[in-house]
Amino acid sequence: MKHDQESLCRSIMSDPPTVLKPTDSVSVALQTMVRERLPALPVVDTDGRYVGMLPRSRLVALAMPRVLSHDTDQQPLARLLRVGFIRDSLADLQERMAAAANDPVSQHLDREVPVLSPDTPLMNALLFLYRQRNVLPVVENGKLLGIVSVWDVLARIGRVK
Repeated sequence: MKHDQESLCRSIMSDPPTVLKPTDSVSVALQTMVRERLPALPVVDTDGRYVGMLPRSRLVALAMPRVLSHDTDQQPLARLLRVGFIRDSLADLQERMAAAANDPVSQHLDREVPVLSPDTPLMNALLFLYRQRNVLPVVENGKLLGIVSVWDVLARIGRVK
């Protein structure tokens, strides 16, 4: 099936935001993400080849007690939180984050993020974004070309003719 340019990801993708290297520390990633208010950062090697995505959820998980990062049938999160036995303070969260601060981001990547090509149909990207992804990498021949974000889509669908 042939698609016109306007129905492909290339029509809405934006340049990648700041990118991380696999060797960058969690601390650098956290500072970058907060400073730039990004929900995720792509990670590329020194040749610009896409390695994975570091979402904010992975950084939040580093600060959480381990028991909360494992939602199981035996201990569903909602039940654990209702019980209210976890009384961690901000200092506790900071301590856990500090313990991971020097980890390379390569240890915490989400490698399950769907990867788009510039020629991926726009509706495929929209479905992934709808299903709780905020940022999707656009990769061609292994190289990161750009991203498609919720904001890219909303900015363009808001232009009613």
